Amino acid sequence: MRQFDKKIVLQDGTEFYGYGFGAAGECTAEIVFNTSMVGYQEILSDPSYTGQAIVMTYPLIGNYGMCEADYESRRPTASAMIVREYNDEPSNFRSKQTLGQVMERYGVIGIAGVDTRKLAMHIRDQGTCRVLITGADTSTIAATAHLQTVSLPTDQVSRV
Repeated sequence: MRQFDKKIVLQDGTEFYGYGFGAAGECTAEIVFNTSMVGYQEILSDPSYTGQAIVMTYPLIGNYGMCEADYESRRPTASAMIVREYNDEPSNFRSKQTLGQVMERYGVIGIAGVDTRKLAMHIRDQGTCRVLITGADTSTIAATAHLQTVSLPTDQVSRV
């Protein structure tokens, strides 16, 4: 069985493990959720999500790939996408790239294998908060300490 290589740590210390896809590295962002069944490409490239880590509650993401005509802006501006199951083999005649390829190209971190509905309920109950998406071996204590001191960007308009 494949080992988890990524971890999500919320500022209250709650953690979720998963598998990385898209860009490598780590990110700190505000975490939000989206309950749409379709439209992950439009959500990822929607300027209102600039700098945020988006939790997708629909359980399968990536199945129809990415198409240039479906972007909401010129490029994705979200910081991360968190999914239950990521499909890296899209089935759509319009698809030119996979979601993971686009995320890697634009520096968007992905994590799959997460119980996104449980995570969304936590966000719903506790409110939006800061999140660190990092390597699975990162100390939760160090991660929460980082989240208590980090300032999130407030210049989203200039970054779109």
